[in-house]
This record gives sequence, C-alpha cells and structure tokens, in this order.
Amino acid sequence: MVQEDKKEENTTIYEIDNKKYTVITRCVEDVQNIDNLYNVICKYAISQIN
Repeated sequence: MVQEDKKEENTTIYEIDNKKYTVITRCVEDVQNIDNLYNVICKYAISQIN
C-alpha cells in the first residue's frame, strides 16, 4: 500500500514599499515540537527586520 504525502501549499505575493515578497505556507500534520517551530519562525522574522 502506497500512502501519498499530501501537503497543502499556498503562495501569496505581498508588495511593501515597491518590493515584492513571496510567502509560501505549507500545512503539515504531526508537528513534533511546536515550540521549536515557533522559535525558528521568530528568528527568521527578526533576521529579516534587521
């Protein structure tokens, strides 16, 4: 039996100050550690602000 790995993916383009940003979001199941995911997202956002 072959199980398909379905992941929902959405792509959105935002324009801020005449610059275009592409944001890709994916919905996954069975996240192992939500705290680690939160930390990675926060660190990425802070690095983009700096």
